[in-house]
Amino acid sequence: MKRGFLLLVAIAANAAAQSPTDTTGSLVDRAARQYRAAKSVRAAFEQTLSAPATGGVHPSHGDYVQSGSKFALRFTDPAGDAIVSDGKTLWLYLPSSAKGQVLKMPSQAGAGLDILTQLLAAPKDTYSSARVGDETVDGRATTVYTLSPKKKDFPFTRAKLWIGKSDALIWQLETVEESGLNRKVRFTSVQTDVDLSPDAFVFNVPAGVRVIDSNSLLGKKP
Repeated sequence: MKRGFLLLVAIAANAAAQSPTDTTGSLVDRAARQYRAAKSVRAAFEQTLSAPATGGVHPSHGDYVQSGSKFALRFTDPAGDAIVSDGKTLWLYLPSSAKGQVLKMPSQAGAGLDILTQLLAAPKDTYSSARVGDETVDGRATTVYTLSPKKKDFPFTRAKLWIGKSDALIWQLETVEESGLNRKVRFTSVQTDVDLSPDAFVFNVPAGVRVIDSNSLLGKKP
């Protein structure tokens, strides 16, 4: 399943002065505070999913928006694919791999798809972070952090963030899931506190597309 998501962070200066293993007041913690304070996020991303078990590699790119508990990923490649959470319902529409249908699920089912929140909601409580060095991403100087979960029930076994030194944004991230699935996301643009269109988190079921309600599958009322 193609998934995608995005991330933004803002931090104070003096990143380079921090110890590689300093987690108290680190860039990641300050970034999380900035993320939680942002009323909205808009970003363009390029993603690569790699499955070691099968050797499959799936590139994609698209646009991401988020505001509070709502988020949406609308892919331009594969064109038409979309993952939309409107705060109550999660819609998974992936015609590139599952034509003629859209999966309707409770919004909480999308927690694992919302990488932004998973990594930045409470990083100090949920992850051990370490500064591992400096790298350049698309000509931007970044500081690199690794995150290791403190609990076993998190969707990622490890993660890595590339945080811009001058603009305080995450320009690249990488996560590894329990299954071994590796996701690498590079952001080509990031904006915060932007005005989003009223239909940014609305999914309109295309004509002729069958809605598969997960509640119905489980014998619950839709």
